[in-house]
Amino acid sequence: MIFTVATGLAGGLALFLFGMHLISTGLQRAAAQQVQQFLGKVTQNRFYGMLAGLVVTIFLQTSAVTTVLLVGFVSAGLMSLGQALGVILGAAIGSTLTAQLIALRLSDYALWAVVVGLIPYLFARRLRWHHLGQAILGFGLIFYGAALMGTAIAPLNALPGFVAILESLAHHPGVMLLAATLFTGIVQASAATVVLAMTLAAQGVLALEPALAMVLGANLGTTATAFISSIALSREAKRVAMAHFFFKLAGALAFLPFLGLYSYFARLTSPDISHQVANGHTLFNMINMAVFLPFTPLVGRLMTRILPDAPEEEKVAKYLDDSVLDIPELALTRATQELLRMAGIIKGEMFPRVMQPLAEREVELLEKICGLDNILDYLYRAIARYLARLNQGNLTDDQLLAQTRLLYIANDLEHIGDVTVEMAHQWRKIEASGVEFSPAGQKELQEMFNKVRDNFATAIQAFAAGDEALAGQVIRSHPEILRLEKDLRYSHFQRLQQENRLSLETTSVHMDLINQLLRLNIHNVSIAQAVMGII
Repeated sequence: MIFTVATGLAGGLALFLFGMHLISTGLQRAAAQQVQQFLGKVTQNRFYGMLAGLVVTIFLQTSAVTTVLLVGFVSAGLMSLGQALGVILGAAIGSTLTAQLIALRLSDYALWAVVVGLIPYLFARRLRWHHLGQAILGFGLIFYGAALMGTAIAPLNALPGFVAILESLAHHPGVMLLAATLFTGIVQASAATVVLAMTLAAQGVLALEPALAMVLGANLGTTATAFISSIALSREAKRVAMAHFFFKLAGALAFLPFLGLYSYFARLTSPDISHQVANGHTLFNMINMAVFLPFTPLVGRLMTRILPDAPEEEKVAKYLDDSVLDIPELALTRATQELLRMAGIIKGEMFPRVMQPLAEREVELLEKICGLDNILDYLYRAIARYLARLNQGNLTDDQLLAQTRLLYIANDLEHIGDVTVEMAHQWRKIEASGVEFSPAGQKELQEMFNKVRDNFATAIQAFAAGDEALAGQVIRSHPEILRLEKDLRYSHFQRLQQENRLSLETTSVHMDLINQLLRLNIHNVSIAQAVMGII
């Protein structure tokens, strides 16, 4: 009998977890882009952010993907950590839907869901219908897996040794919570632990209080997913994961001493013990949300204090998350965020330094510019490898075009870094000679640089917003830069003819800088063309 029970329980759990995987990946692939846009628009208010997390997680059936999206938004500066934490609290409530559906005992229709989902999954010609069929198939499998676990557990009432173990655990709810936490951390699905608690309670093997202790452990154990995925990511990712753990741990520790009261309120929600466990799961997350939502900004600041920014993180691909490589929309978004980070290094750290007059220059400027260029080189290689790992067979024509655009833009940004280093080398020559440009020459170079710098900012803004009209402005301005380049050469040569001493001594560097500024703008135009699909 033990072998039969173990086989049924393991098989049911496997089907349940596989069904969860199919639902999650199917719905993500079907609507990841729309979900990103929705989250980006409605998270400026904590309350709306919480509702957004609730809706998105109900739709995607996984709070883990919601968290992945939030990490990207926080990293890109599109929302504060405090705003993201509000969404996480809402996502925790949304993730309880699976248990509520299982409590409705839809297992009688499970195999019909498998049939209905399998048809579009196998035969649909459009990817969206294929992914929706995959999600429906997943729902069928989780219902069937839950029913299989219930059937397997039923005979355990006749095993005195097993009942004695559970009775012992029932008297030690802290141990039950810890066991459920470890189990959830291993299977990476809190819904599986909650459904197991519901099944044990429904079969009379477990009373309501220890079943709710398992629910608390499931909520705490689900934070392991975010922790594991954040290990190789940025400080922002680690802060989100730590805050998620903080919310769940504080809630579990607060509920555990009042398990009797918790059980009392759960009993009021339904006469059926399965519903009581599922409702207790939802109740925990709703109370947790109500308590912590007003304090999300404070928790955000606390996480930042615990995990401050680290300078050594500069040479790390902060946004390239391998866990979303099989979801092209999310992977392309992550690559875009990393490219915007490259652009931020150029705009915020390289450009302000490279045209400083000698009197205002930093010590060892060339070394600093070279160090920043090394970061750009590293990020370029990381982005290129990341995009190359996208499954080509999984990409639509639009996604293939987007992938190519990103590679073009990554290449241009890396070359802009190289050109900036060459400009720093030219300034080193001026510094070594001790002779500055003539006032007129310095002014002309600064004028051209300002126009090129503004064009770069416009090109990056067009890329970030997908704005082809802005990209067109950069392309149309290029003839003006070409004319300015010729005018500056002519003006410099006139000063040479007048035997201007400063112009004579700096002529080689002056010409090289004009040429390098022109090269910078050519890369600006190339970025704008990529935004417009001219590749």
